[in-house]
Amino acid sequence: MSGTEASPQPQPDDPASDPATLTPSQIAADSVRLEEQLRSARHEGPGRSVLGSAVVVSAATSLSRVTGLLRDVLTAALFGFSREMDAFFLAFTLPNLFRKLFGEGALSAAMIPVLAGYRLRGDMQATRRLLGTMATLLGLGLGAVVVLGLGVIWLLPSGWLGDAHKYERFREYSTILLPYVIFICLSALQTGALNCWHRFGGPALMPALANVIWVAVLVGIWYSPLRGDPHAAVLVMAAGVLLSGVAQWVAQMPGLARTGLLSRPRLSLSEPGIKETFKAMAPMLFALAVFQVNTFLDQLLAELLVPGDGAVSAYSYASRLFQFPLGLVAVALSTAMFPLMSRFAQSNELDKLTASLLNSARLLAFIALPSAAGLAALAWPITTLLFSGAGSTPAMLERTGTVVAMLCLSLPLVSVISVLTRGFYALRDQKTPTRVGLVAVVVNLVCNVVLLQTPLLEAGLALGTAISGAVNLTLLALALRKRLRGTVLDSMRAGAIPPTSERLAQPFSPSKVRAIPAAIARSAAVSGVMALAAWAAEAALRGRFGLTGRWSLALSVSGGVVAGVVVYAGLSLLLKAPEVEQILSLRKRRSGGGQATATKQ
Repeated sequence: MSGTEASPQPQPDDPASDPATLTPSQIAADSVRLEEQLRSARHEGPGRSVLGSAVVVSAATSLSRVTGLLRDVLTAALFGFSREMDAFFLAFTLPNLFRKLFGEGALSAAMIPVLAGYRLRGDMQATRRLLGTMATLLGLGLGAVVVLGLGVIWLLPSGWLGDAHKYERFREYSTILLPYVIFICLSALQTGALNCWHRFGGPALMPALANVIWVAVLVGIWYSPLRGDPHAAVLVMAAGVLLSGVAQWVAQMPGLARTGLLSRPRLSLSEPGIKETFKAMAPMLFALAVFQVNTFLDQLLAELLVPGDGAVSAYSYASRLFQFPLGLVAVALSTAMFPLMSRFAQSNELDKLTASLLNSARLLAFIALPSAAGLAALAWPITTLLFSGAGSTPAMLERTGTVVAMLCLSLPLVSVISVLTRGFYALRDQKTPTRVGLVAVVVNLVCNVVLLQTPLLEAGLALGTAISGAVNLTLLALALRKRLRGTVLDSMRAGAIPPTSERLAQPFSPSKVRAIPAAIARSAAVSGVMALAAWAAEAALRGRFGLTGRWSLALSVSGGVVAGVVVYAGLSLLLKAPEVEQILSLRKRRSGGGQATATKQ
């Protein structure tokens, strides 16, 4: 199996059981054995787990995006592009900053490889010590950050932002929203642990739970006297956001208990995994801190450099719409791929790691390019459909649509960057993405300062994101190519696919390697045709039914979406795109797996 002889599992009291001292051969052997046992217990065939996990994550993420879209529609209908919403979005950027730093960013990326070693070791007591200590340190550290952040916010003079009234609103909203970061980061730590134990469905549903709570609060505001008091209503909405963070933290505890990972608070600082995690986190935290502070500065620059109210709201609404396809495309695949890539890297199977990355990039292009092209083609009618309301104006809706169209340039770039960055993390190389990220952040900041002062206004932020994304992707790809040089040839020379190989890690043939650029170019060309068809269908239906209400606009947008999907699927089938065959074969494998399971039972 992968050229590695099976070796006995180290015992907990054996020095070799320390994950830091496991040799690549031990890790490879134990990994293969463990995967076979897990598949046998679940009645799964080989090669199903990664794509199957991606499907599970994608389905849960789809639910999250749908409920999030409903949340944003209700938010826009209630508050529009008002001064209160500008202040709320600025305040909400702060907990998001720390969520990216300590939640789903550096902490998850650093913890998963460490937990993978603990999982192979099989010592659940040590694993609970590690998780309990990390949760305690995280809660204490973030609690201090919240107190310090609120102190700074309340000590700054009200007039420094230019609009004293808006800054007062920002202070009040931040006081409620900042504690949210403690619970959402603890929830992210729980998610990383459950993912490492192949529990993807429940954790992936947590954002949907948060959105349902948020939507319930908005519906309550809609039917209450608060609707006539925007400031009080936004305060209640902020409290609902805080409640959603607590709910996500509590909701994952039963899953941890069933898996044997639930731990009481503790401070076992001598646990080896603590030092290893913080050592891996340090460079990532530095890069992510610069990037996330830059994101907050983008919003701040939009407030300072774009006159009037609504610039921050327009960019925020557009960004949330942009997250819909991004979550379905990049997040699902990179989340499911990361544990597998970590295993390949630890076992030094770099040919499989290379194959996984190249296949992932090809599949991402097949999905992300039409998603970006279709959303850009329908950006303005979709924006009008979703975000029009009492607090909206045609001018602000048009500006938001322009931001959406510009953000679509970044969708394929960000999707591939997500997977490539996880590839570096799997190789335990945090320094390269850090250096590349710093360069991209500087490029982004310079572009934003310049472009915000052009007629693009807040859309300049989106264009700056696309430019810095292109720089980021190019530098990452060049660095990864140098790091994995020769592994594609090793993959070509593989005589047969081992039965334990994942589907996305199948060895390449020379023709498959040459076909990747052609496949990406084909996807881009077909996406262009699809976007034109979607735009023409929507415009024709809109001209036929007119903009007399949301139902007619919903009909024209739906017609454009259907036309785009039909054209893209039809042309892909006509051109015999291999991605279609792979998706169809996956469906057959899943159906066959289900039948096999039923037969066994």
